Amino acid sequence: MLQSHSPSTAAVRAYWDERIHDIDLGGGAPGSTAFFAAMDAYRLGKAPYLTEVVNFSGWPGRDVLEIGCGAGLDLMRFARGGARVTGVDISRTALDLARQYFAVSGALASFVLADGAALPFPAESFDLVYCHGVIPFAPDPTGIVSEARRVLRSGGEAILMVYNRHSWVALAAHLGMPLGHADAPGFRTYSRPEFEQMLRGFDEHRIQGERLPTASSRQRGSAAWLFNRLFVPAFERLPERLRRAGGWHWLAFCRKTQ
Repeated sequence: MLQSHSPSTAAVRAYWDERIHDIDLGGGAPGSTAFFAAMDAYRLGKAPYLTEVVNFSGWPGRDVLEIGCGAGLDLMRFARGGARVTGVDISRTALDLARQYFAVSGALASFVLADGAALPFPAESFDLVYCHGVIPFAPDPTGIVSEARRVLRSGGEAILMVYNRHSWVALAAHLGMPLGHADAPGFRTYSRPEFEQMLRGFDEHRIQGERLPTASSRQRGSAAWLFNRLFVPAFERLPERLRRAGGWHWLAFCRKTQ
């Protein structure tokens, strides 16, 4: 899979301003409760593991920052768990959507238009920094990781995600399966050693592979039969270690101890 050169901030912002909700999900009018419910269902359909491995309810009364909050779907999970939440995004359109989502849901959050690699917050401002599906598109990915550590308090945690270059999705893409947002400026994937290197500033970290293949109704015809009846069952018979190593998402759980 080709790796793009670092794009400009303006190029990344322009792409996501236009593409933040570019899929017709059959919900209600943009900004309505039904619209956001459809967006959230689509998100969990793409990454069903999130509610199992991320403790969204584990931060009541504590300060949580999401870098690249998009429409605020995951940020809302933290808010509903009782956290004080702040969302940062490079896209003004994304932040407008997130504000609408929180408004129609009656939830509270602070939103800031900013680059995740240059956060406008003092050091040691947050107990958790969450960044999912953002680093692979960022103009300065290592800057985001560095800033995530800087704004964490002692004992704070970061949950960071990148795409796995040696995953089942990467293989399927080489075989012609469409890959969402692969046309985005700066799109890149990572080997595990590359991700490990990015995380070296944290005192502790643990990486696990997620987004394993599951049967899907989104494909049609012979492609659906091959994927659902052959590929998924074959993948599920692999040893757990190999299955995790082939996950599309590398998810890192990091800690700053001092």
